[in-house]
Amino acid sequence: MRVNPPPPANCHFWFLAGAVIFRAMKLFSIGLFLFVGSLAWAAASEKILFTENFSGGLANGWQNIAYFKTPTDYAVGRDGTNFCVRGVAAKTCSALSRKLNLVPPEKMKLRWRWKIDGVNTNGSERDLKKFDHAARVFLAFDTFIGPPCTLNYLWGDVEKSGTVLAHPKSGRAQIFVLESGNEQAGAWVAEERDVTADWKRAFPDKPMPKLIGIGLMTDSDSLGQKLTGNYADLELSGE
Repeated sequence: MRVNPPPPANCHFWFLAGAVIFRAMKLFSIGLFLFVGSLAWAAASEKILFTENFSGGLANGWQNIAYFKTPTDYAVGRDGTNFCVRGVAAKTCSALSRKLNLVPPEKMKLRWRWKIDGVNTNGSERDLKKFDHAARVFLAFDTFIGPPCTLNYLWGDVEKSGTVLAHPKSGRAQIFVLESGNEQAGAWVAEERDVTADWKRAFPDKPMPKLIGIGLMTDSDSLGQKLTGNYADLELSGE
């Protein structure tokens, strides 16, 4: 009777190795599927509340509000293939704003891109006489009586990124310094903010009221230095 010789020992090794690799690949595929699925679920659960890419110009309800001062020049143009608003301030001060009427969802985020040519060389975030800035994005909330409360996202002159402080003129306007100085001047910078968390930090004793406006602001009425800010791809989303 003929007896087949036993397989070489290395066959067992390669068989076991292949089984381990197959199992690892299977687990990786399952994990990848679950990860992609979770991203899709998160995207599906997020609702767009407001979006503006300025491809239609400023005809969609945007207003240049000058507060009894000479207005900043805001105009829509192109930067590469994208549309954007360019604000040029030369001893001027005004806000380009648009009215909204949104009841805040449980969670709300704000996204946009911005670019500056340079900050004010003698500006300040704490001294009203030097409070000129190349770029600011703000949200206005209904307070029924008096001026609205605002969250202001600022490209600061001197304060460090991450600084939170009250506007030197009024505590109703809270300032979040996101970028600072000229390190990223000349480059588009993308921002994303958790508006719900920012409101709780700025106004911890007040529930978030109705959102009544969104705006941009480039101003230089205090010191008179020419400043330029560019804004693109505004988006509010909620869950």
